[in-house]
Amino acid sequence: MFDYSGKILAVLNQKGGVGKTTVASVIAEYAAIYEKKDVLVVDLDMQCNSSDYWVGMETAPQATGGQLPPVHPDYDGDVDLEERSSIADIFFGKAVLPHNTFINKDNAFQADVDIMVGHPALLERINSEFDNASGKIATEIINRLGDFLHMQEVVDAYDLIILDTGPSRNPIFRAAVRAATHAIIPFEPEEKSLQGINAMLQVIQSENFSRDDEDQLVLTGLCPNKVRANTNIHRGTLGMLQEELGNIMFPEDIFLPQSTAFPERDLKGITPRSIFQISAGHAAKQKSIEVGQYTLAKIFASVAPTVA
Repeated sequence: MFDYSGKILAVLNQKGGVGKTTVASVIAEYAAIYEKKDVLVVDLDMQCNSSDYWVGMETAPQATGGQLPPVHPDYDGDVDLEERSSIADIFFGKAVLPHNTFINKDNAFQADVDIMVGHPALLERINSEFDNASGKIATEIINRLGDFLHMQEVVDAYDLIILDTGPSRNPIFRAAVRAATHAIIPFEPEEKSLQGINAMLQVIQSENFSRDDEDQLVLTGLCPNKVRANTNIHRGTLGMLQEELGNIMFPEDIFLPQSTAFPERDLKGITPRSIFQISAGHAAKQKSIEVGQYTLAKIFASVAPTVA
């Protein structure tokens, strides 16, 4: 078992479509641009939306998931590395090269955001081969991500690591939960999107049963996303959750709104790239700052909301 040395935030929800990748990218960009923290994003979702957003995936109709990670620009034929280096490689005993993103010091930013991209075929292979593993093999696989991310070399390189996870509770997901020091649960305030909340709270509780007191997985909170604050259903749902769940919810005025500014960032070649580079008065930018500020304060103060 590894020592929890770094700050690792897992973005969790077993419900798809709630905006885990959006939340992960907003926090990564805020941390680098406003807090001047070097950030590593790790894409553990077989859909690889984070990888596509940050560096772009290659279309490959015959490949699992229809895409492949790009050839790494720094690959030099090293036998310990794959040409299309991805986070999946560490589960096969290989090294991995992070990709630089547009947020880097050479582009006049004061901190870097790097990404370890996903690989749909290899992530699926890991999940299928080890889904029914038990005993020593299962423990080894689940611990492998944490063994890697909490290595001193990685901890020294990054102030914050953000794990973008998939919606299924498979070995890769369990490895992310085991590696994380903090968790955030994004959700859309509608009935169909609330189903994953209790399940994720149970995941965190279960994980903490196996950890020492000083290594507990800290829930930074439930982060409302795609909020339409002018609708009765969203206002009512958020009010109900504030009343029922108390301090594990983000404060009632901190959320990400439904806005075209978020999906517009996915367009290739668009400028500006970051939500934090759009006009100062834009609601999406203002709310993103609030979400980033609240999340970073929780992580680096290590204040844990109570999970009943």
